[in-house]
Amino acid sequence: MSGMAAQDVVRDDTIDRVVTETMAFIKRRGYLAGERLPSERDLAERFSVSRSAVREALTKLQAMRVIERRSSSGVFLGREPSATSLEALVLTHDLGIPMEETDIRESMEVRRILEVQAIRLACERRAHSDIEALERVLAATETEIAAGRPIADMDYQFHMTIFRATQNMIFVRMVNPFYLLSRSRRQAFFEDKRRGQVSHAQHVAIVAAIRVQDADAGAELMASHIGRVERHYLDLSAIT
Repeated sequence: MSGMAAQDVVRDDTIDRVVTETMAFIKRRGYLAGERLPSERDLAERFSVSRSAVREALTKLQAMRVIERRSSSGVFLGREPSATSLEALVLTHDLGIPMEETDIRESMEVRRILEVQAIRLACERRAHSDIEALERVLAATETEIAAGRPIADMDYQFHMTIFRATQNMIFVRMVNPFYLLSRSRRQAFFEDKRRGQVSHAQHVAIVAAIRVQDADAGAELMASHIGRVERHYLDLSAIT
């Protein structure tokens, strides 16, 4: 790697770190929507980086609609929290900051809508290669179950393979953040090996519907499959 390329990698890492640390700082300090944030110079000193690194980090946060830059006024937290991008919500989740119960409920609701629509499109458009890909995921899942391991990663692969079978890559890109948001919850869910076995059996039935292009059956199976996970988390939320 050339010296210039190495510098670019370090610089990108620095910017990503400043983005992460700025998000954590905002949450920790409890800034209100529309409230003024520290200046670029103050943030640079706080995070021990150059002002240019802070400037580029703030550009990313502005693109995610987390912050606003106002000419001659400074940097402010976004005035409308609901306008914050999904990417920002995922970043907040990855920082270990608990999601609001409303965010969890609403993200599950949107995921269910997307999943049911996706399987209808997959039944209509799936290619032979998509069926083969789904069968490989099923086989890999069986291996994990036989070894007594959780299947959270295989579950992710299964659902994303269905989205790819829609032949709509915007669909795939749109749904991925919802899976990133639910990553820790899915890992906890599949620690119970029995849940993995039940999910796998449902996956097998879903693939059978896709194979014969039965969109109604596929949609019904998927709605039931997603509903099972939703009920688990909603019941858990009610307990805690």
